Amino acid sequence: MIIVVGLPAYADSPEGEKCAGGLAVEVAASARRRGSEVELVGKVGNDGAGDAVVVALGRLGVGHAALLRDPMLPTPVLAPTPVDDSAAEVDADTPEGRLLPEDPAARPGLDAGDIDLALKFLPQSGVVVLAGPLADSAVAAAVEGAAFAGAHLIVLVQPGSMPPAIPAEATVLETPPDDDGSFGRMVGLFAGGLDTGADAGVAFKEAVSAAGWESAAE
Repeated sequence: MIIVVGLPAYADSPEGEKCAGGLAVEVAASARRRGSEVELVGKVGNDGAGDAVVVALGRLGVGHAALLRDPMLPTPVLAPTPVDDSAAEVDADTPEGRLLPEDPAARPGLDAGDIDLALKFLPQSGVVVLAGPLADSAVAAAVEGAAFAGAHLIVLVQPGSMPPAIPAEATVLETPPDDDGSFGRMVGLFAGGLDTGADAGVAFKEAVSAAGWESAAE
């Protein structure tokens, strides 16, 4: 089983379908398409957008037994960046658009207790992917949970940053500042390869090739 830890957002598809978006969802969906059992550990608001995210994850085949609800803060909405607004800032964690509310403090977040409880509820993990910005204490809880389960840990970080206490055996990948979605697909394929017991180096090369990330990153 693959556990992806990150915060999903509500998004509309070009066809008007209610969807889930964000890096964590991209990773989880990619791993699921590869054939792995996947659970998303995250948090959404207790609102209609949160309901739509749950339904969308179900359509993708991504488990959401550990998707928590925040009674106070709204589900983030992934909005496309206006093409005629050069001042619009693209959210660093969702390069395909920007998250609303723009203030991270106004969105639901995962704390150490949330992650500790989720990983105890899902003890059969073989791979744990940290696919979003987390407080240091939350990262530490995820590291501890992955170690307890004997799971391979993949940590996605912003360029130039590194959470403390990441074990040397973990795979740490920097999220590209300009991504067409192939990075999330690559990470999901890589996690899926590890989930089958493949060698990490082999799994990574196969994932890079299959996702087309190498050419996109060049």
